[in-house]
Amino acid sequence: MNMSGLCEKSFAVATKFSNFYGGGDVVWSENGERIYCLNNTEVSAINVSTGQLVRAYGTTVEVVENDLTPANKIEGNEDDQLEDEIPCFSLSPDNTLLVTAHRSGLLRLWSVESGKVVKLWKGQHKGPIVKVQFSTCGKIICSSGADSSLRIWDYVHSTCMCALREFSGPALVLAFHPDIKRKEVYAAGADNTIYCWNYAEKRLLRQMRGHLSQVTAITFLGGENGCDYLASVSRDKVLIVWRLADATQHKVIPMFEELEGVACLVKNNNSPDVLNVVVSCASGALKLVDCKTSKLTTLTEDTSQEFRQLLHCKRSEQLAVITVEQNILIYEATDESVAANKLECAKQLIGFNDEILDICFWGENDRFLAVASNSKNIKIYDTEANMNCKIASGHNDTVMTLSAAGGTNLLLSAGKDLSICLWRVNPNTFTLNCVARNNSSHTSTIGCIAFGCNTAAFFASVSQDGSLKVWNLKKNKDAPHSFNLKYSALSHDKEVNSVSFSPNNKLLATASQDKTAKLWSADSNALVGTLRGHTRGVWCVRFSPADQVVLTSSSDCTLRLWSLATLTCIKRFEQECTVLRAEFIDYGKYVVSAASDGLLKLWSIKTNECVQTLDAHTDRIWSLAISTRSGKCFYSGGADSKLIQWQDVTTVCRNDEIEKRAELVQQEQTLQSLLHQKKNLKKAFMLALKLSKPKTTYNILSDYVRERNTEPVRELINALNSDQRVTLMEHTKAWTTNSRHCKIANLVLHYLLSDCIAAPTEHGVPGMRNVVEVLTPYLQRHHKRVNELTKELMFLEFIVNGI
Repeated sequence: MNMSGLCEKSFAVATKFSNFYGGGDVVWSENGERIYCLNNTEVSAINVSTGQLVRAYGTTVEVVENDLTPANKIEGNEDDQLEDEIPCFSLSPDNTLLVTAHRSGLLRLWSVESGKVVKLWKGQHKGPIVKVQFSTCGKIICSSGADSSLRIWDYVHSTCMCALREFSGPALVLAFHPDIKRKEVYAAGADNTIYCWNYAEKRLLRQMRGHLSQVTAITFLGGENGCDYLASVSRDKVLIVWRLADATQHKVIPMFEELEGVACLVKNNNSPDVLNVVVSCASGALKLVDCKTSKLTTLTEDTSQEFRQLLHCKRSEQLAVITVEQNILIYEATDESVAANKLECAKQLIGFNDEILDICFWGENDRFLAVASNSKNIKIYDTEANMNCKIASGHNDTVMTLSAAGGTNLLLSAGKDLSICLWRVNPNTFTLNCVARNNSSHTSTIGCIAFGCNTAAFFASVSQDGSLKVWNLKKNKDAPHSFNLKYSALSHDKEVNSVSFSPNNKLLATASQDKTAKLWSADSNALVGTLRGHTRGVWCVRFSPADQVVLTSSSDCTLRLWSLATLTCIKRFEQECTVLRAEFIDYGKYVVSAASDGLLKLWSIKTNECVQTLDAHTDRIWSLAISTRSGKCFYSGGADSKLIQWQDVTTVCRNDEIEKRAELVQQEQTLQSLLHQKKNLKKAFMLALKLSKPKTTYNILSDYVRERNTEPVRELINALNSDQRVTLMEHTKAWTTNSRHCKIANLVLHYLLSDCIAAPTEHGVPGMRNVVEVLTPYLQRHHKRVNELTKELMFLEFIVNGI
């Protein structure tokens, strides 16, 4: 078999991490397996263990029939509905239904399993809906509107049970009493008061006043049966325990900082004096509150993140905290950890990455992946533990660049705060520590930083002020590490975008917006040479790991390979837009480039051709990270906040192509055998359609027509499925353009059109209208030619009869 033309190199998406939380409501499923997050126009369901998106609700408005409701019809522009923003949502207690409120005023009830809408109705609020909540039984929904009203919905019977207006709204906190028999709904109004209604009797039962600022969360204390006490937290820095029987304050506990969430950890005990309550503080701490002694205990270490919401999953015994930066921190909250007054962060889910500026592999065997986004924090993913994430805080402004020393656990970071930080990770405990720091390394934003090749003894940094600095990294007895400036040079006239060391660490290269790349001695600030040729700024420069060449990428939409011996351009690769990043891959045989249009291109250095174009990003791709462990995968990150892992699937693609070729050869042999034996022509006709052989299908049909037997032709066409009819129609188009084949084409077209008219839904061919429009001029010409021939034959018959 001919092996030419097989796939040379191919990559495919292995995993994709994108934004799944844009702020707003977050709900934890009862079993602890999923977390549902609000993400602008959709609700994202996230698998807690893997951090992967399971399903998104809101991207479709398909309505299905079920026992809850007859089929509902959605009217209006479909594009408008797809962009209908979701301000809030709620999950049913049994995790089977999900209700979303939309900016248009609609309420949609979704099936969690199928992802389809099972109910749709108008909210009837005079303004947007700001909060929705399922009841404890799961059959009632409460919606809170900006018009300072609550509406209680019985969605099973499609009725609004009541409208509650006796409060100052809107209510941003809603909760139903855990006891189903009590039929009570609680709401925290804009006047810092907690209201309680009996929605069955439609009357206000009690008002609880005591907070001086917005109430941020409430929780019921005790088991499901009873719950005679309520705990509320507010931004007035106070925790209040309420006695529900008379709406009085049982205990007021000052917290001395703003509170954002509250959760009760003890189950099935109705006495508030033996309960422990955990609160989330805006300063970034979880605190345990002893309701009897008012003792406060800090349970977490300083995370340098501001906390917002607090969720508690009783089944998994875990707490989830949502931060201002849309990250979700999950803590183990077992009885033992609470008793020890220390909660360990088991997992961190990154809900919003913002613009990813740089990524790099880190640690032994490239186990960790460091990500610098538009933030002062660095995100570290453990690729061997389901991409579990840790957040490193140490910079005071946006981190712009990262670099890791091969084979070590050291990482360098730098950015807009003009400082360089050195990090060390403990792979056993996955803990991060900043072991060295230089706060005045440059006078302007540090655009790129790079360790020496396979060494942590020295590194280089470049800045927007055009300077290049080479540093020695030393270990001292007093301090673990320290930075010593080896030399400094004004490398370019404009800002420097990239710096890289050669494989032997004797040279380093810089790339700048002044349209040049320069080669420098790594030991001194001596300029070795200048690479000129780009017509716009150069974004990236890299040394080949195998050859004496340098790779540059530029805003002039080209990549260039330069010879180190002659400092001349020896190869040039052209793209459609600015090439922001380029890296060698597969031991220098290929180059992968990232462009501003969101496309990745894989180039073969040997053939100077683009082997593959990878399209998964929707915005500029700023960074690439190539794994040196196996060379079989790499990551890309860009302005669309997507972090994508690409896996080498060359072997799989080649095997698939070989199997397809072998199958194709076998099918062609079978076809030739059937045609030679002239047996089972129906099977031969089907096989010819599958192999897309117009000449063979024409010969089979013409044999029937030559015998003046068109009934088998009708039977063959009637036995075709939709795909086969499309293929036959394509063949008919080709036949119609030739007068020698038009007879068979007209016959086939007659049967196809007859079936379409008789049963348009069953035998309809996609694009039939366009096909008919294309074929009409040819058919008219053939008809005119046949008429002329008929006239000539009639004239000839007249002459013969007259002799």
